[in-house]
Amino acid sequence: MKPRTMPTPHPLVPIVATARADSAVAPPARAKRRLATAATVAAVLAATVAGCATVPADPVAAAEAVVRTRAQQRADAIVRGDAAAAYALAAPSYRRLVTPEVYATRRAAAPVQWKSARVHDVQCPLQDGLHPPVRCAVRLEVTSEPRLPLPASLRAPITGFVQETWVLSDGQWWVLEEL
Repeated sequence: MKPRTMPTPHPLVPIVATARADSAVAPPARAKRRLATAATVAAVLAATVAGCATVPADPVAAAEAVVRTRAQQRADAIVRGDAAAAYALAAPSYRRLVTPEVYATRRAAAPVQWKSARVHDVQCPLQDGLHPPVRCAVRLEVTSEPRLPLPASLRAPITGFVQETWVLSDGQWWVLEEL
């Protein structure tokens, strides 16, 4: 018997059904199974090609965006005088050694009071030039006033830059505080 070609979902994937007398499956049923299989293969191939065409997320840009947000949250907390919120963004290793009360006391004893702060720059280089970042350098522009008892002429706000280091630990970014 001559093979007959069935309609295909794609011109490059012909489906050929051969009717045989000893076949337990009738030709139309076999053709439907092959058509379904070919459609499934085509769908899987299309999904694979679409996945390959998607550009993976830039790990440096992703890290910098998260660190920028968290660093600004911490800076805002320090400006507000909210030591608890700033402490919550400190690295877990620091929090294991320094209690929230000691941290609050240290923040209150700082010689200057932050009046405003904004993240100026975030740099999160690839680790070994290949692997996602685990350390970021943050540069904050901070305007502060001295807390010391000084004449009014010396109490003018001062604007400068503060450098922070942020590290990735347990899937989250934390600021490294000095002990």
